[in-house]
Amino acid sequence: MRKVMNVFLILSLLLSGCATMKGMFKGRSSTAGVSKPPEVSAILKFDDIPVPDGFKFIANESFAFQTQDLRVGLLKYEGKADPDAIVQFYKEQMPLYNWKVVNLIEYGKRLLNFEKNGQSAVVTIEPRGTKVIITIAVSPRSGGETEVLTK
Repeated sequence: MRKVMNVFLILSLLLSGCATMKGMFKGRSSTAGVSKPPEVSAILKFDDIPVPDGFKFIANESFAFQTQDLRVGLLKYEGKADPDAIVQFYKEQMPLYNWKVVNLIEYGKRLLNFEKNGQSAVVTIEPRGTKVIITIAVSPRSGGETEVLTK
């Protein structure tokens, strides 16, 4: 539980820092002597969570934080596809990356919950007109400390 609280504290600090930085550069031109901050890389994604082909990364609505022991992220993608086909995609693909399906909730949006090695991944599939928004949230699982078994 303490790990989860630390993660949320780190996220709060990161998000508040990002809002402060945006406000600091807003309205200033590069000719005023202030250089523009670097853009978020479009390659920002986790290597064990697949994304359907043809979906574009939404950088300004995504973030990720990763260390050797911890990773937290909220990644958003946009594309055109049948939401049910995307649900099927994740049901088939996530086990190939050792993610276990915990549950599936369908009511307008589709929520798929997965677990792996003390981590949780929630994939939200949201139809918006002719497009589909996929949001992937990764965090430590609540009570995710692994128990060491000895003989």
